[in-house]
Amino acid sequence: MSLNAHQRRVTSAELRANLDLAGLDTATLAAQLGLSTAEVEDALDIGPATDPALVWRLRDHLESAARAAGAQPHAYTYLPERMRSAAQAWFGVGDHRFSD
Repeated sequence: MSLNAHQRRVTSAELRANLDLAGLDTATLAAQLGLSTAEVEDALDIGPATDPALVWRLRDHLESAARAAGAQPHAYTYLPERMRSAAQAWFGVGDHRFSD
């Protein structure tokens, strides 16, 4: 399943909402994930060529980071937990959540 332009915009906004809830900036997030800031910005923008596995990695990390910061993460409209098994089959998505 690939996201259409509307779904990418919604998911991008949800990722950025959780980035804010986590109290992180893109440079810190990039360092935590071992990525460049440009890679993180590209993944947060979710362009048509963005690797879906990286988007799920950001989703998981930001969800965990928001919880670790004491916030309730923003729900994901198009990347709900019930879609994880399909994403694993289609894109090789792992589970990148961490505990507090």
